Amino acid sequence: MTTLVEAFDDRKRQARHYLSVVITAERMSSLSAATRSQTRRLLTLRAGTFLLLYNIVEASTRSAIEAIHDKITTEQIPFDKLSLVLRQETIRRYKRNADDSNDHDWQDFPASFVAVALNEEVKLSGNVDARLIRSLGNDYGFECYTDKNRTWNGSDLVTIKECRNDLAHRLKTYEDVGKQYPAKELLAITRRSLAFVRGITANIDSFLSERRYLR
Repeated sequence: MTTLVEAFDDRKRQARHYLSVVITAERMSSLSAATRSQTRRLLTLRAGTFLLLYNIVEASTRSAIEAIHDKITTEQIPFDKLSLVLRQETIRRYKRNADDSNDHDWQDFPASFVAVALNEEVKLSGNVDARLIRSLGNDYGFECYTDKNRTWNGSDLVTIKECRNDLAHRLKTYEDVGKQYPAKELLAITRRSLAFVRGITANIDSFLSERRYLR
């Protein structure tokens, strides 16, 4: 198992632990007449699931893209040895910070310039969902197929992103969000979404081990 997959599995364990706390709190609440403060605590715990899940999705996505960058720069791959989509992505990333007054011969783009282009920060804050991940797959050339029966093709990531942003930007309260999602539904969302991200992580791991970043 690679470091990339191990890091994801560690994050997944954290999510499972958190969900067990939410499920226990909901079970205890249903067994007795919950006070107002216990109900608010439960709703806050439910809503907090989306913050945790979004952080896992974004951190895993960023780590995977950075792993691709690190692999290419560590091996000092020159521009002309990269796959077509990665050459296009490298040019896009380099031009964001390039001096337009300089004239570059893109066909003779050395490894040092590739390293400069891929050294740019991976900016994902608040925007990661399945569509963005598939867009990254197109840009880098890694496979985005997962078992749709287990992952629903990552469709839950939109819900996770929107709930997280609603909470982060104070568009909704924790109670508002918590009321909409009982523990049983949160568990299903967690299983599907993490199965999707785990599948993407495994795809990127294969992409790197098989060196499909090369032309």
